[in-house]
Amino acid sequence: AEYKLHAVVPTEYPPGLTYDDIEFILRPEDNLVLYRSVSRTSVFVYPLTQPVSDKNSNLNRLQKIRDKLGWDEMGMRQTGSNRV
Repeated sequence: AEYKLHAVVPTEYPPGLTYDDIEFILRPEDNLVLYRSVSRTSVFVYPLTQPVSDKNSNLNRLQKIRDKLGWDEMGMRQTGSNRV
C-alpha cells in the first residue's frame, strides 16, 4: 500500500505571484518516501524567452523538509539551477 499527500504553498520566488505543489508518496513496506515540489506556472519577463528562475526555492524547500525530518537522501544529490 502507498499513501499520498498533496499540499499547495505560496511560491517563494518570485514572491506572491503563484503557488507551488508539494507531493509525497509514502511506501511503508519499503521504508521509502518519494517527494517533489513543483511550480504551477512559469514566469516570463519580456523580452526573455526562458522562464525566470525560482532561485532553487523548490529544491531548498525539499532539503529543509528532509533535514528537519532526518530523512536520508538516496541517489545523486540535486544541485538545482545556476541561473539567477
